[in-house]
Amino acid sequence: MILVAILCTPLLISGLFAGALLAIWRRRREAAHAMSWGAAFAAIMIGWLSVLGTTFVLNVAPLPGATPSLCWLAAALLLVHGLRQRGGRPDRAAALGAIWTGIALAISLLQDLAPILRQQIPATIALLNGIGLLLAAVAVGPRRTRRHRGFDWYATALLVAFGVANLMLVMGLVFIENEANQAIAFIALGSSAAYVALGLVTVLLLNQDFGIALERLARTDPLTGVWNRRGFDEAAPHLIAKLRAEHRDRAAVAIADIDSFKAINDCYGHTTGDAVLIQFAKMLATAIRPGDLLARLGGEEFVLMAMGVDALELYQRVEHVRGMVALPNEDGVALPSITASFGVAQLSAETLSLRDAMERADRSLYQAKREGRNRTVIDHWPPAMADGPEDTPTG
Repeated sequence: MILVAILCTPLLISGLFAGALLAIWRRRREAAHAMSWGAAFAAIMIGWLSVLGTTFVLNVAPLPGATPSLCWLAAALLLVHGLRQRGGRPDRAAALGAIWTGIALAISLLQDLAPILRQQIPATIALLNGIGLLLAAVAVGPRRTRRHRGFDWYATALLVAFGVANLMLVMGLVFIENEANQAIAFIALGSSAAYVALGLVTVLLLNQDFGIALERLARTDPLTGVWNRRGFDEAAPHLIAKLRAEHRDRAAVAIADIDSFKAINDCYGHTTGDAVLIQFAKMLATAIRPGDLLARLGGEEFVLMAMGVDALELYQRVEHVRGMVALPNEDGVALPSITASFGVAQLSAETLSLRDAMERADRSLYQAKREGRNRTVIDHWPPAMADGPEDTPTG
């Protein structure tokens, strides 16, 4: 009975984590990697069910054979597949799994043809399984995953934990091969500990994913997909602090506003108005570079913060956007032609005050509105630029 209880431990642990991860996936279908990881634990559970069946139903020595090893190999494939899904990387797990499953099948066939090797075959399968997992850990290990998220060190730990669980099989079979009950007890307890670590890591990874999703939701405009006012207010000071740390003193902001947007809503309806905003945000996104910031301040007003450039360069970028604002059809729906006005200002090199620059950009925007709309006005700062770029700041 004690042996039965020990054998049921990894079965119950894997079943609990399989149920939990699949339940998470049912609630959040976009977390496809939760389904892959839940299926991995389900495969582990099936493997231990096979061990229990051969031990107490078929009355065969309780040593893992081909079926459990192949189940654990399938679990390895699903774990790697889930990591690839989470990282948005090309999935090479299928090829990896096909190779190692083919090796395991060949060895299991050899076991059937050469009964004298029966004791060595399971250990060989388990060893290959463990080595395959460690190779997979290297394939998606820290050097690659840390470019995705720092927390992905835990992703490597996830694979290593599973590799350790499989290597427990080898240790048990090699060192206690003459004491079958002791071997399977050792394997079950060691694997149970590794499965707990494995399950906790998957839950931690999913928790971090959900936290990032909630943070992004709170800081992102749901219509256009760019930052909202809150996101801009939180991110901009960090960018300015980074600018100071790098001993750079050039940054500029531009405030953009769609001309007569209320008339568009009144004439065409809010659905068309929303489509106009989405398309306008896409055009503004062509003016940003890595490290810049684009946000919707509210209504039809947007702000673009460009780092490491002066007001003249940002002026040239937004002028390019203003020239392409005539909107094409989107999804077969004809959108009305629009124009936009822009106000541009440079941050003071002495203070790098964003608030001051925003106020000056806002005044420049209203000047563009007063002068007839569909133009870009560059703030008359610094004094050397008082005449504007090539004497035509109001283009």
